[in-house]
Amino acid sequence: MRTVVLSRLRLQWTRYLMVLAVVAVSSGFMTAALGLSSTLTASMTNDLVAQYKNADAVVTSQADDAFSFSATPQQVEELSRVTGVESVWAQYTTGAIPGSNAVSSDGSATVTSNLPDDPALFPAQITQGEYPSGDDQALLDESLAEKLEVGVGDTVSLQDMSGALAGEGEATEQGAGAPSAAKEFTVSGLTETSATGAFASVWLSNGALTRLSPDQISGGSPLQAIQLALDGSVSDARLQELTTTAGQILAGGQGQQPELRVVTPEQLTEEMLDQLAAGSNILTVFLLAFAGLSILVALLVVTNTLSVLTAQRARELALLRCVGATSKQVRRSVLTEGLVLGIVGASIGVAVVWALAVALQASGIISALTVTVAPRDLLVGFLTGIVLTMVASLGPARRAHGASPLDGLRGSRAADGVPRVRIVLGALILVAGAGTLVFGASERNPILGIVGGLASFLGVVMTSRLYLPPLVQGLGRLLPGGQPSRLAAVNAARYPARTATTATALLIGVLLVATVLTGQHVARVNLLNELDQNRPVDISVPASAGQVSLEQVQQISELNGVLGVKTTDPADADGAIAQIDAAQSLNNSSAAELQEKVAEILNLTAGELQGALMEKASYVSILDVMLTVTLGLLAAAVVVSVLGIASTMSLSVLERVRENSLLRALGLTRRQLGAMIRREALVISLVATIVGLVVGWAFGTLGVMSLVTEGMTVEPTVPWAGFLAIIVAAVVVAVLASAAPVRRATRVSPVEGMARVD
Repeated sequence: MRTVVLSRLRLQWTRYLMVLAVVAVSSGFMTAALGLSSTLTASMTNDLVAQYKNADAVVTSQADDAFSFSATPQQVEELSRVTGVESVWAQYTTGAIPGSNAVSSDGSATVTSNLPDDPALFPAQITQGEYPSGDDQALLDESLAEKLEVGVGDTVSLQDMSGALAGEGEATEQGAGAPSAAKEFTVSGLTETSATGAFASVWLSNGALTRLSPDQISGGSPLQAIQLALDGSVSDARLQELTTTAGQILAGGQGQQPELRVVTPEQLTEEMLDQLAAGSNILTVFLLAFAGLSILVALLVVTNTLSVLTAQRARELALLRCVGATSKQVRRSVLTEGLVLGIVGASIGVAVVWALAVALQASGIISALTVTVAPRDLLVGFLTGIVLTMVASLGPARRAHGASPLDGLRGSRAADGVPRVRIVLGALILVAGAGTLVFGASERNPILGIVGGLASFLGVVMTSRLYLPPLVQGLGRLLPGGQPSRLAAVNAARYPARTATTATALLIGVLLVATVLTGQHVARVNLLNELDQNRPVDISVPASAGQVSLEQVQQISELNGVLGVKTTDPADADGAIAQIDAAQSLNNSSAAELQEKVAEILNLTAGELQGALMEKASYVSILDVMLTVTLGLLAAAVVVSVLGIASTMSLSVLERVRENSLLRALGLTRRQLGAMIRREALVISLVATIVGLVVGWAFGTLGVMSLVTEGMTVEPTVPWAGFLAIIVAAVVVAVLASAAPVRRATRVSPVEGMARVD
């Protein structure tokens, strides 16, 4: 039987191309998800090790109190005079807004840190220029220098944000919590960019940092660690002695000091990695959830394809039974076929991901990350493809095992039955899940909303065999086009199990995309409406700016993104205040650009403008990023479902060669035959898409209602543009998926097709 299976795979390999593509995509996605987790872990490890690579010992707090001790400059100086300690580096950081003559600031702060007095402790590699030699110089990392369009010898400005971040409500010359005036520094050199932000983007000497932020190096700011360079070997006894000494020196720090200790950089790095592992594990679970989704869709597609192929070989299997093959051998042949397909498809998917990782690492396009695909990732991805095809082969193998040799030789095919148990169970789950989801939305309970949504999703999938075939048949009859449309509807309804499985694969992808799209749209519209009610002014010009002329108002009104401008009567205040209403769709970059243009028209700086524009834009940017990432991860499931439609149509054409040839002989033209196949794919795609959009809209709306706070009102809204794009994509998918089957069917002459045995 093994020889028969291998011969079939070799001679009929074109029938298995879609199965191989589906398995390759699923295995590759699983490998890529695990590889991304390995990449982030490796990058974090390298960066954390690099932070302390030049230190011999590190003063830090106990693990439970990490990042919470402080030290004054006097204490740091006293620590440097301890016997055996050659140099000390207490690293202080602050937030500063960078800018240059070439590029204006976008309002976002970057991490700024002080340099060690001893350059030997400096962990980052200087790629250009030299170490700062004065308090008017700075080191910039390469990515920030590229963003500001500066190089060695150029000037950058830094505006300290520590007052605005930490001194909320404190009065300053510029107002409560306002940033200090910008200071200028000359770029003395550029440093490498770290993968995970472990290194600062701007490095200043102690004097320069004091000039930028006078209160920063005072002992009040929290320290992660103090690095020590020692003059001898590091032993446990030496570390214990330094722990006692450091604890005595730093005991008088500001506030209540935690218990301190002195450890090696390796020990501290290991502890920090353990703390960061929780976040990495969450990301891994998140990625694996989407990989699991693509595997679920792939399972439906592969099961459907193998079932059709097994049914097509009814005569062959029956003949094998008649010449002596047992039912177990027949079943084993189907499972062997699935095993071979799984090995080949998984090998392709894993090899593509591995090659892509090698190419990315070699190209240096993402040099900030250490691209890594561990052997474990490759093995799991490979086993995923094999398990997927083996599980998908169980149903066809069972049907082949129970098939009658006589029925097979007669070419009969068992009618599709309705899985009553699955449908009844699915209906119960759907009703219970929908009720839980609605109750969670009304009670603003996120746990009930999530549980109800998952249960409802499972119920929709389990009951799809009940409602999808009738919808496909009904929509097929409504399509214009005469006889080809009616034949397409009949063909789609002839094998309802196959049609339902194919439509369900696409339904899952569309439903999830619609849910995410709706959730993002509803959350965005309602959140921004709520902010508009509470803080209606997007940009306001303070009275101290003076009179706003009509010409300036006109110029501002003509800017992209400005909806309206209001001014007050100068008689009512010291000066006219312009209140600018901006569009809700602005993200961080577009909002910052608008604010810069307004400030330029009014001869002000962007920092002098007030209002809620940047806050609203930050929400828009966050929601947009979440939408992009989620849709990108869902793309694998959608691709698999599209391949499923192509596979179904290809097998349908192979299965109906004689029937299509008979239709041609009775007068159906090639053009009408192609239209029939395209419309069959179209009706399956449209039904799955429409059902997915309707159910996804309900899930997305109710899901947002269950997540928002009690006092916030959620008004249902429909992302019409996104839904229309999905429908258009469904039509395009149907046309593309049916292109190859149409070409194959129309190239077979009626005489040749009717002469075929199978």
